[in-house]
Amino acid sequence: MKKIGLLLAVFCSILASAQTKAPALLDKSDFETEIDGKKVSLYTITNGRITAQVTNYAGYIVGIYTPDRNGNYTNVVGHNDNIQQYQGFSRNPVGASLGRYANRIGNASFTLDGKKYELTKNNGAHTLHGGSKGFDHTVWDVEEVTDNSVVMSCVLEDGTDGFPGTMKTYLTFTVTDDDAVSIDYKATTDKPTVCNLSHHVYFNLNGFPAENVLDHVFCIYADSITEVDNSLIPTGKILPVGGTAFDFRKPVLLSQRQVATPAGRPAPGAPAQVIPEGMVRSYDQNFCLNHTKAGELDLVAYVYSPASGRLLEVFSNQPGLQFFTGNRVAFAMESQLYPDTPNQPTFPGNSAILRPGETYHHTVIYRFPK
Repeated sequence: MKKIGLLLAVFCSILASAQTKAPALLDKSDFETEIDGKKVSLYTITNGRITAQVTNYAGYIVGIYTPDRNGNYTNVVGHNDNIQQYQGFSRNPVGASLGRYANRIGNASFTLDGKKYELTKNNGAHTLHGGSKGFDHTVWDVEEVTDNSVVMSCVLEDGTDGFPGTMKTYLTFTVTDDDAVSIDYKATTDKPTVCNLSHHVYFNLNGFPAENVLDHVFCIYADSITEVDNSLIPTGKILPVGGTAFDFRKPVLLSQRQVATPAGRPAPGAPAQVIPEGMVRSYDQNFCLNHTKAGELDLVAYVYSPASGRLLEVFSNQPGLQFFTGNRVAFAMESQLYPDTPNQPTFPGNSAILRPGETYHHTVIYRFPK
């Protein structure tokens, strides 16, 4: 009996050590408030292994909690800890939904059906992520909540930031059975308009805070990029990635492509930073994705952290992927149309024009396979 009891104790000890640690979630009460007369809250959705937290203020993803190779959970997305901190951002904060036009529109204007529309300038002479209002300063109406999904909606009125048409958008966050966080947009309009929706979630597969993402391995299935000028507005040219720092068609350690020293102007009198050939200071670039067929939901990129053992797969039905590394603490992979498509008629992929009777549909999936 003693031997059986000892074996049982050992078995229970092994079982307990094999169990994963539960994620330390953010407190819902820190997000409950009222903004513009609408209730704001924090919603937690899960499939039992992957958990996400989202708020209906700006459609932020506040948390995605995944286990590392040892079963330890951490939040792998950049975030703030309460709603007041999110409100403190002036423009395009970390983790928000983006629309009605994600990325840049050159010279803050475009012509549609012979009429020129002047937009809000919020990025120098240009419009970025929909202007000053957009999704990232909107309280979304919560339509439905289940254990693993949240459906939200919002309306951007005709003339908001200069865009034509009243556009209604449904945004659905789902934690799927195959360990992914799915972001799905559907939008309609009552007048011809332009539409390009995305999400600005930032990842670090080692969790936060972490030093940087230079130890991550990246693969992006794209044969080309859109050339841009000094203000990141496309020139209209499509450039091949072969032989350049933008070639991620095979897995590459980011530190082999991006310099480690911080970006920014050198101190007065200090020598300018030298960027070695074949490397870049940081990435903020649209990649022209390889799809099996236009509009198909394909695996378009993946990222692996040797330190944590976490793998992130990105699936998208959009033609472009904005790869952003900023100050290297995190990275974003924003699924979308090419930047400035309303002013670039030769760009391939889906048209940016949305007309009455049509439905814009965009799905991006961030999967964390075991």
